[in-house]
Amino acid sequence: MKEIKKFVVLGAGAMGAQIGALAAESGFEVKIRDVEDKYIQRGKGIIDNVFGRLVKRGSMTEERRQEIMSRITFLLDLKEAVKDADFIMEAVPEILDLKQKVLKEATSYCPPDAVIATNTSSLSISEVAKGAAHPEWVVGTHYFNPPRIMSLLEIIKGEKTCDEAVAAAVQLAKKMGRDVVNIKDVPGFLVNRVWLIMANESDWALSQGEGQSMLQIDSAIKYKLGLPLGMFEISDTLEGGVVETIHHIMEYFAKALDPSYGPAPLLDKAYKAGRYGKKTKGGYFDWDAGQANEIPMNAGADFDPIRVLAPTVNEAAVLLEQGATTIEEIDKGMILGCNYPRGILRMADSVGIDKVVAEMNRLKAKYNVNRYNCSSVLTKMVEQGKLGRKTGEGFYSYGPGKYEFVKLDIDSQTKVAKLTLNRPARANALNFDFLAEINKALDVCEVSPDVQCVVVTGAGNNFCGGADVSVFAAGRVDVLADFSQKGQDLFTRFETFPKVIIGAINGPAMGGGFEMALACDIRIMHQKAILRLPELTLGLMPGFGGTQRLIRLVGAARASEAVLLSDPIAPDKALDWGIVNYVAAPDKFEAMVNDTAKKLASGAPLAQKTAKAALYYGSQADQKTGLFVETAAMSGLVNTKDLSEGLTSMTYRRPPKFKGE
Repeated sequence: MKEIKKFVVLGAGAMGAQIGALAAESGFEVKIRDVEDKYIQRGKGIIDNVFGRLVKRGSMTEERRQEIMSRITFLLDLKEAVKDADFIMEAVPEILDLKQKVLKEATSYCPPDAVIATNTSSLSISEVAKGAAHPEWVVGTHYFNPPRIMSLLEIIKGEKTCDEAVAAAVQLAKKMGRDVVNIKDVPGFLVNRVWLIMANESDWALSQGEGQSMLQIDSAIKYKLGLPLGMFEISDTLEGGVVETIHHIMEYFAKALDPSYGPAPLLDKAYKAGRYGKKTKGGYFDWDAGQANEIPMNAGADFDPIRVLAPTVNEAAVLLEQGATTIEEIDKGMILGCNYPRGILRMADSVGIDKVVAEMNRLKAKYNVNRYNCSSVLTKMVEQGKLGRKTGEGFYSYGPGKYEFVKLDIDSQTKVAKLTLNRPARANALNFDFLAEINKALDVCEVSPDVQCVVVTGAGNNFCGGADVSVFAAGRVDVLADFSQKGQDLFTRFETFPKVIIGAINGPAMGGGFEMALACDIRIMHQKAILRLPELTLGLMPGFGGTQRLIRLVGAARASEAVLLSDPIAPDKALDWGIVNYVAAPDKFEAMVNDTAKKLASGAPLAQKTAKAALYYGSQADQKTGLFVETAAMSGLVNTKDLSEGLTSMTYRRPPKFKGE
């Protein structure tokens, strides 16, 4: 494989300068070239600003900054820049003719086997490569802005791109700390192709009268699907507004894919009116008077997001049908590129592939446009009975040992199982599928002769952030009551489980995460962790047994303080109150957990099982009544305006304004 040592960036704009800085930070000798000194100075300023902020925050030393900068050379001479280049990153503005011109000039001076990456979010790599003397060495890259924070990198293979060029680009990207997804040269590549379909379909849903308002549709997307922003909201606020960009890309899709992919009516209207988003004081929403345009949680209760989810899943399936990418890369791309809480195909598996197909068939029958043609990938899955989680297989397999939200590692020597809550990007927040997977992992532990003790802990910086907000967005008492009951049943299973369970509280345990810890037999708390029941600050109340287990553990006064004040409980206070058994310093936490687990796992299994049962049933005679009362009380809050206000205010990071409604 071609070894990359000398890295050249053509174009010292915002993206080119940042990519060059990232390469230098990764140890490469970097040349950054532009056509005029004013652009060079602009690029220097961008890099100085990036590294300056890091030094100011203490994330980088001044010595380290100077070391990195010593590897960057700025110059105007193209021949001098590329004459001995191993890898050339073309990062000029996204104008096809300009990119072709730059590649033509660069390849007249560079080594014939230099890898040339054209950085673009939408232009065809195969078309750009026509300007190069050796198109087989041209590969596409799509960095996400800002590249130092957004680790995702799409690597695109053009029609003539050789495998060695792709391999070199992937190898280089990994050295630069990128999370790579591979995609063939299809319109929109991967991330933009998928998320822009959802954005355009949100517009169509409203224009077709299937949604009542932008707030309703965005609320369902934001809270029911759990996406960070609604589609109208993100179009108006991303980089100050991307209405113009989306319109251009949808016009491109109309030409490259089918006319029905063109800009939806409201998008077209906003574009023609010069309403590009917040930066122009108007886009989909009005922003001229400093409006917040918050999306209330309860606004989307009556809108089924399958209307926009199905076409989005279908478009992802089309990419699979074309062999353009893989299931795993699609979901990786949407999680890292759009900050989705889970992959779009994982969402489809939870909803049911049959429901996705039924919605596509409904849309096709009603509107008869080609963008609603159902992918053969989906129809074949339905024919084969691969409907998702409910049948054990969809895009993913859900058989024994297959998980999305947990990791289960069993050490047969020590007889200790480590059950890791594995949703770090969402603070390990719990939803229906997550609860089911914890149960499924416990099924394995219960029957395994290689397990005598189970350690439950969290991936990343959190133990568990409690319930996923999407659970509350349905606005239905029966849904919330069912979720509360499932959580209560799971945590009661912790208490009655025949093997000892340790709660290794490695970070914040909030709401349902705190309630999970309370159900463990032994609780070991990291010195930097906190416990908190924040539900009342959101217009809710604990629903996984917190009101019942805590009062039995610490008494009425302290339980009332924890529930009603909702203040964080620090490790020392948790130990003093008897909530946790041990508190461990950061450098001793893992060792304490492991030593305690090994000690318990070496104990007498039958005696431990019997002792656990005696402790539980002897002290919890009336807990079931209390749990029933808790579920009834908590689920009755789901339709209150206070709950909607509480969760909405949490999303927008502002104090709630409760009205007692």
